[in-house]
Formats: sequence, structure tokens, C-alpha cells
Amino acid sequence: MATDPEIAFNRLITAHHEAGHAIAHLVAGGRVQSVKIISTYHGVMTPREHEPAPDNVLGWLVMILAGHEAAARYVAKNGYGLGTARRLTRDGAASDLAGFRRFARGTGISEAHARREAARLVSRHWGRVHRAALRLDKAGRLSGSQL
Repeated sequence: MATDPEIAFNRLITAHHEAGHAIAHLVAGGRVQSVKIISTYHGVMTPREHEPAPDNVLGWLVMILAGHEAAARYVAKNGYGLGTARRLTRDGAASDLAGFRRFARGTGISEAHARREAARLVSRHWGRVHRAALRLDKAGRLSGSQL
């Protein structure tokens, strides 16, 4: 059974994952309707757009992978190596990876390239991602204007 600190830590991982998606989407020029935590291990970021703009497919693909990168970076900042943190948070990003593969098919954009771009974006905007995650953890839901 998880202790309260374990639950809190896992909820913060989820908050960072969803904040990573949201901030990456905003940076790419997208609009976010809302971001919320549904349970300790599950959240959702709802973009206003339902598919990538034809001229910004890479931005959409980076947004999909940025959630995993943000969660891993948060875990790494709490005592794990980044590679280990990425492995530990991989299961929480399985549906994102499926979405990535669906949208990436036929674009010529590799997963490795999009992951590098997601890592760069999350690193560059870490302060914003982290602040949004802390607010999301506290409130449970943020509108796009609160990001």
C-alpha cells in the first residue's frame, strides 16, 4: 500500500506530465482548453485543436512527447538519473506513444528527433512547466488561461 508521501509524489509526477503537454502545446502556438488530474496516476490535457496544423506537425508531435519528458525530468530532480527516470515514467506515457505513432506516420519525423526536441523544449521552459504543475497539483484542474 502506498504511503501518503508516495501518493503525493506520484500525483506530482502526473501533474508534471500534463503540464509538460500543456506548455509544449502553448509554446508551439496551440491553445489549451484545460488540464486536469483525474487520479493519482492519470491526467488529461485538452487542446482546443483536435489535430496538428499542417505547417506544425513537429510541434504537435513534440507536445505529445513532452508530457513524458516533463514527468521524467521531475523524477530526475528528485534523486534519479534522467535515463532511469525516463524508464520509470515510460508506462505512464504508453498511450502518448501510441498517439505519437499515429500522428507521425508518413510525416518523415522520427521519434528520436521529436524526443530530442521535446527534451529541449521542456529544459528551456522548465520553470514554467514546474510552476504550472505545482498549481495543477493544488487545484486539480487549470484552464488554458491559468497556464
